Amino acid sequence: MSWRNGPWRVVAHLTHLDAKAQRRLWRGLIFGWALTLLTAWAALSAFTRVAEKAGEEAGRMYVTVAPLAAEVMELRKSGGQLAGQPPLIAAERVARSAGVGPDRLRVQVAAEATATPGATLNLHARGLNLGEMVDLLRDLRVEGGLVTVSAQLAPTPGADNLMDLDMILTR
Repeated sequence: MSWRNGPWRVVAHLTHLDAKAQRRLWRGLIFGWALTLLTAWAALSAFTRVAEKAGEEAGRMYVTVAPLAAEVMELRKSGGQLAGQPPLIAAERVARSAGVGPDRLRVQVAAEATATPGATLNLHARGLNLGEMVDLLRDLRVEGGLVTVSAQLAPTPGADNLMDLDMILTR
């Protein structure tokens, strides 16, 4: 078959088929076209169902997470329950609520600052486990309204699973 005349030579050859063969050819073409359309419809339908399920899951997740996010945002706006307290007292109360006793905690006003509401504090906590450290770090910001200027972690001497925390805090 030569392509000099393009595919029309094949079409011209098809017109020379007998009537029965032409009917089979057209039925085959129509059946193939219908099968192609049906396959495309089934694929689009399946993709639509997958997208709908993902949308429903996102909606369920939003309904679950939205109240929690609103509560967190409100806590951040309020500045915490201890935000009205002097920073020294707020830091000590947060540390005590995190489970850090007075024998493992030292909070003092920095030498260059005074005990005013915007004072800079040095906090040193010894022998913290992971839970205490997470509670302390979270609640200093959320409950105490204190901002961490710098922090340093070091392993507690003699205890590989405990850490010492040195922080400089301000409000």
